[in-house]
Amino acid sequence: MQTKYFRTTTNEYCHITDDTIFIFYSKEPNHIPLEYELSNAWGVKSILNYIFFTFLLVYTLVSVSYYGEQFFKEPINYGGLLLLFISFVKIKEGFMSSNTPTIPRNKIRSVYFKSPVFSYSRLVIYFEGKDGNVLRRNISVKYKKEALPILQEVGLV
Repeated sequence: MQTKYFRTTTNEYCHITDDTIFIFYSKEPNHIPLEYELSNAWGVKSILNYIFFTFLLVYTLVSVSYYGEQFFKEPINYGGLLLLFISFVKIKEGFMSSNTPTIPRNKIRSVYFKSPVFSYSRLVIYFEGKDGNVLRRNISVKYKKEALPILQEVGLV
C-alpha cells in the first residue's frame, strides 16, 4: 500500500491515501484500522473528567448552601467555580471531538493547519461522524517542515 505520511507527537504516523487518512504506529502499514476503533485511554480520560466535574459540582452546591449569601466572600470558592467551568468545557470538547484512527476523505468537511508560536503545530480535521454530526480530530504534528509539503501535495491544505 503506497501512502504519504508524517510523524505525530505521539510517536505515530499519519498516513494519507487517495481515499483515507489513518494513524498507525509504523511507517509501513499492514492494515487500515477500523473507522470507529477507539483506544481505552479515551474512555478513562472521559470518565475522569466526569468524576472531577461531579466532585466540583457537589462541592459548589454544598458551599452555596453552607455560605449562603457569603459564598462570594470566600476566595476558595472562586477557584472552585473556575475549575468547574474548565471541567465543563473539557466535557463539552469531548463530545465534539473524536479519537478515531481512520477518516475517509469523502467525509471531510474542512481541514486547518494551525501553527502556534509556543507549541507543536496541529492538523485540525472536521469530518462527518457516523450519526451525521460534525466531529473534530486534532493531530499534533511533530515536524512542520515534514508535514506541510505532504498536506499541500495531497490537497488537504
